[in-house]
Amino acid sequence: MDIATNPQHSRKATLLTAGIALLVAFVLLMAYQFVSGRRQLLEELHTEASIIGANSSAALVFNDEKAAREILSAIEMTPRILNAALYRADGTLLVSQGDVRGVFPRHISAYDPTTAYGTGWERFLSKTISQEVIQDGTPVGTLLLHVTNRSLYRHMIEYAVGVILIGALALLITSHFTAGLRKRMAHTEGQLHQMALYDRVTGLPNRRFFEHELESAVGRVKREGKCGALLFIDVDDFKKVNDLCGHQAGDEVLQMIAERLRHSIRSADMIARVGGDEFAAILYGVGGPENAAKVAAHMISAMREPFPTEPIPSHVGLSIGLAMMPNDGEDPDTLLRWSDMAMYVAKSHGKNRYQFFSEDINRKVRSELELEGGLRKALQDRNDELWVAYQPQLSAKTRELVGVEALMRWTMANGTIVSPGEFIPVAEKSGLIVDLGQWLLNRICTDLAEMRAQGLDIPKVAVNVSPRELTRGNIVVEQIRQTIEQHGEREERFQFELTESTLMNESGSQVLNALRQAGFTLAIDDFGSGYSSLGYLKRFDVSTLKIDRQFIQHLPADTENAAIVTAVIQMSKALGIAVIAEGVETEAQADFLASSGCDYLQGFLLSRPVSTRDLIAYATARTESALPVGA
Repeated sequence: MDIATNPQHSRKATLLTAGIALLVAFVLLMAYQFVSGRRQLLEELHTEASIIGANSSAALVFNDEKAAREILSAIEMTPRILNAALYRADGTLLVSQGDVRGVFPRHISAYDPTTAYGTGWERFLSKTISQEVIQDGTPVGTLLLHVTNRSLYRHMIEYAVGVILIGALALLITSHFTAGLRKRMAHTEGQLHQMALYDRVTGLPNRRFFEHELESAVGRVKREGKCGALLFIDVDDFKKVNDLCGHQAGDEVLQMIAERLRHSIRSADMIARVGGDEFAAILYGVGGPENAAKVAAHMISAMREPFPTEPIPSHVGLSIGLAMMPNDGEDPDTLLRWSDMAMYVAKSHGKNRYQFFSEDINRKVRSELELEGGLRKALQDRNDELWVAYQPQLSAKTRELVGVEALMRWTMANGTIVSPGEFIPVAEKSGLIVDLGQWLLNRICTDLAEMRAQGLDIPKVAVNVSPRELTRGNIVVEQIRQTIEQHGEREERFQFELTESTLMNESGSQVLNALRQAGFTLAIDDFGSGYSSLGYLKRFDVSTLKIDRQFIQHLPADTENAAIVTAVIQMSKALGIAVIAEGVETEAQADFLASSGCDYLQGFLLSRPVSTRDLIAYATARTESALPVGA
C-alpha cells in the first residue's frame, strides 16, 4: 500500500476494479451468447433451406412455375425468411416470393455470395443463403433465401436486459444484507491504515510515514529552492521515567511529549515518532539555520514543565540534532545519518541542547567508527596490538613497591599509538568496553604468572572498572571471580578502581557490594573531582582513595590545594582508608605528601606505565639500590 493511500481511496479502487471485472464478464458473456445464437440460427435456416429445396426439385424438373410458387409461399409462415427465389439449372429465374427488387439477380450467374443484398439497415440485419437443389444426384436448380437476423439481436437485447436486471437485483439484495459487514470492513480498513502509518501510543506518524515524507520533502526543496530542516530528537533520561513510574506512565509521558512537540511546530511541518524515545521533525521553508535553531530551542523549552506522574512528577530533556536541506545533503538517508550524528554530539556535550551537523562532526564520528572497527579486530585477532602497561605504586615513606595500576594500551599494527583517552570512550559508547574489560583481566592474570615465574610477585593490582560494565549486574562479579580462579589468582590481590559517580548509581552500587563480598578491595579514583560523600565511602567499605592529580600538580606552593589534600588525608585516616596520590611529578610534591601522612605515591617521578619486562627491571633496580630511581 502506498503511503498516500487511505481507506477512501482503497474503497474507490476496489469498486472500480470490481466494476471493470463485471463489465469484462458481461461483454464476454454477451459475445458467447451472440456466437452460439448465430450458429444455432444458421443451422436452423440451412435445414429449412434444404427442406424447401427438396420440395422444389420436381417443380424445377418439370418447369412448373405454379407448383414452385406454392412451395415458396410457405416461407410466409417463417418470419426469419424475408424473400426466396428459385433458379432453373440453366441459371434463369423460375419464380420468386416477396419483394425481391435489389435482393436477387435475374440470373444466378450474377449472384455474389460476398455481397450483402438489401438497403439500409437491412444490409446489416439480413443475409442470403444459397442452397443447391439436387434430384437423383443431379443438380436441377438453385434456391436463394433472403433471411433476417432480427430475432438474434432481439434475443440478445432481451438476454442483456435480463442479465442486467438480475445483476441489479442481486446487487441490491447483497448490498442490503452486507451493509453491516461493509461498515465493519471499512472500520477495520481504517484501523489498519492507522496502524500502518501512525504510532499507536502518540498518534503521530510513524517511521514508515516519516521516511516517505522526508523523501517528498527533499524533492520539494529541490523544486521550490527553499531551505528545509530535519530535526532528530532524543528524549533525555526517559528510562528513569519507566523505571520509577512504570511503562504505562511512560506511555502517558510520551503522549504528553508528542503533544508539546506538535505545538512547537507549524501546521505545515511534520513531527513523527521514529523510535522508542526518539522523534523527528521536518520543517518546510524554514528560511535558514537561525529559524531552525529557534524551533529546536522552543522544543527544549517546552519540556521544562514537569510531567504529572505518580509517585513523583517526571522531568525529561531533549537532545536535538539538526541537518539543513539542501546544504547538508539531498539524500534522505544521508540527512538522517547527519542529524543522528549531531544529536549524539548534543547528548555527549551535556544533553538538553541542540547541535547542528558539521563536517567536524562527520570527521569525528568517522574517526570513532574507524577506531571501533580497529578495536574489534584487535580483540578478535589477538594480534598483540592490545597490551597492558603497569604503573608502580610506592610507599610514600619507604619508596617500596606496594602495587601497580594496570592500564590498557593499544599500538596498531602500523605502529600508530592510540591514546586510551581516544579508544576507551569509543569502547564505552559501542559496548566493546565489556569485552575489553574481560580481555584486560585475562591478560593481567597471565602477566602476573609470568612475572612471578621471573621472581617478581606483585602484591596488589589496581584495575579500572567502567560504569558500563556495572550495568550488567552481579553477572559481571561472577565472571570476574571465575576468570581469576581459572588463572589460580587470589581475590585479595585485585583492587577495583571506580569513579565517585559510580557510588551514586543504584545498579552500580549492587555490583560494588557483590565485589566487596567476593573478597576484592575497592578504591575511589580521582577523589574530589566528583560527588564526594563520606556516607558512600563507609557504606561500600572503600579501602583506598586516590587523590585526583589536579590537586597534586601545584603542590606545595598552592596553599588552597595543599589544604584540600591535607584535609582528605586526615579524613581518610579517621575512616581507616588508605590514600594514594596520583600524578606525582616532583620531589617537592612527594615530600609534602609524605609529611602530610599520604600512604602511597604514583606518578612520573617514580615511573611511567611500563611493560612487564620493564617492570621486572624496575623492581630489580629498586631492590638493589637504596636511592629512589626515576624512569
